[in-house]
Amino acid sequence: MVEHLVWFKLKEGVTEEQQQAMLNALRALKEQIDGIEHIACGEDFSGRSNGYQIGLVVQFTSRQALDQYQPHPIHQAFVSEFKPLWDSVQALDFEA
Repeated sequence: MVEHLVWFKLKEGVTEEQQQAMLNALRALKEQIDGIEHIACGEDFSGRSNGYQIGLVVQFTSRQALDQYQPHPIHQAFVSEFKPLWDSVQALDFEA
């Protein structure tokens, strides 16, 4: 299993509605892209995230599935739609 973790710091002025649209789009990826076992995402509630408001955890079946995810047209459409909301993004991938 491959874990893909992403943290999103949003730009000032992003609305709750925009955040919810982004979270809904992230959750929908599981049904749209092969190789995704599980997706969990949500808004930080602890205040320990150094300003990152949204966290994402994606479990992939393999490294190959992760490699196919990055350029996948549906993933790229998500990035194109929501990247204007992001101030900063951090990602970490590891095998579990």
